[in-house]
Amino acid sequence: MSVRDIKRITEEQAHFYKPLISNNYTPEQLCDKATAFTLTPDPNDPKWDIVTYYEDSPFTQDGSLTPTEFIYVLVNGSCPGMVKIGMTVRDVDQRAKEISGATGVPTPWVPIYSFKCFNSYKLEQELHKYLDTVRVSNNREMFYMKSIDAIKIVEQLGEKYSIPNLNS
Repeated sequence: MSVRDIKRITEEQAHFYKPLISNNYTPEQLCDKATAFTLTPDPNDPKWDIVTYYEDSPFTQDGSLTPTEFIYVLVNGSCPGMVKIGMTVRDVDQRAKEISGATGVPTPWVPIYSFKCFNSYKLEQELHKYLDTVRVSNNREMFYMKSIDAIKIVEQLGEKYSIPNLNS
């Protein structure tokens, strides 16, 4: 993520975001993790502003939850030793049927795990980057790995995108 991808929000909007504690991260990590920031006047020196960085929020500005999103792990009997990891904002079973409907797919993809989250696109990008060394091809969402390992990695990287009580 580049600095231009981080949006400035108001103090009121910040209520719906998770603040990042800046002394826990390097400046590069802050820029990578942050999706929003606020500027507030420094009470000790009015010439300066205090910058607070925030991570994504599972809420919209009106306080309702964002639409249901999932990261899924699929397996296919014709692709032993591989998993497909993707995202959808719809039903995971329906998405698997759509993927399996392509003429070049000899047997159906079967969902073995789904992770309910917010900002599934961003989480998917993080997962694919993390798993790049075991990726089947640069333009595919398939990875050479055991399904149990894929599930563990989705849960590990997805923790910060999890909506409390939805994955328990």
